[in-house]
Amino acid sequence: MTHTHTSSVAWLAWANAGLFAAQLYVNGLLSRRIGPMSRQHETLITPAPYAFSIWGVIYTLLALFVVVDCGCPSLSIFATAVERASLLRAAFALTCTMNVAWVALFSNGYINASTGVLVVLWLALFTLYAHILADRRARGFSLARYLVGELPIVMYFAWTCAATLISVAVTLQDYAEGFLSLAAYLMLLAVLAVAALSAVVYEGELAFGLVAVWALVAIAVKELELKPDAERTSLSVRASAAFGAAVIAAGLMLMGSSFCVGSGDEHERLERAMPFLSEKNALPDYGSST
Repeated sequence: MTHTHTSSVAWLAWANAGLFAAQLYVNGLLSRRIGPMSRQHETLITPAPYAFSIWGVIYTLLALFVVVDCGCPSLSIFATAVERASLLRAAFALTCTMNVAWVALFSNGYINASTGVLVVLWLALFTLYAHILADRRARGFSLARYLVGELPIVMYFAWTCAATLISVAVTLQDYAEGFLSLAAYLMLLAVLAVAALSAVVYEGELAFGLVAVWALVAIAVKELELKPDAERTSLSVRASAAFGAAVIAAGLMLMGSSFCVGSGDEHERLERAMPFLSEKNALPDYGSST
């Protein structure tokens, strides 16, 4: 790595730190407007208010993520990207910019525009999440890198998946001038549940699954004063959210039990419980052809 490239990487890391600080400032400045605006655009899949406290956890982890990238870049998710490090850091910069834009637009009532911005934020986070998965498969699992580099992005991405689906529901309701059909809400919940189950089953992503369960339970327990027809739809939506949360939780428990009762040494148990911990993707062994 040349001195010029090293300087460029350092500059981008500190630029992202500045953008993240701006993101925190804008969120702190406008966050009080978000709750009232959300209540003005209520949907049947909007979680109970307590669910949004997860932002505190996400922002704390993201602050650690930014500090690590500036002070200990060897533990950053960008460390192994080499040629793509600048592009991936640009993707993180885009997440900060889109987060600020979303807060500004949503808090001022530009609901449909904020949905478009949230989709861009989701795409930027998906780029980082896809890199994390590819890097794990190629290089294996590192607990230190996971805790300070991967976990913040995984939780942010998982919650943004839920937030994007809720925002889509808000926009669709705006065009429909009322609540959507039961089928529409169930389809949105199914997208979140399938995404979470895929992450849990195929990638061993416990954090993604837990975030999805958190969101679905908060949808299931939320109560609204509605007209009889809407109340029946709401009850079906809440029951479906509870079922989705139970299915994902069952998958998480199954993985946990596989880890606890499996035979072999500790590393082998980890690989069975969390497939991404493997040094590489193992192919089935069908025996010798001779």
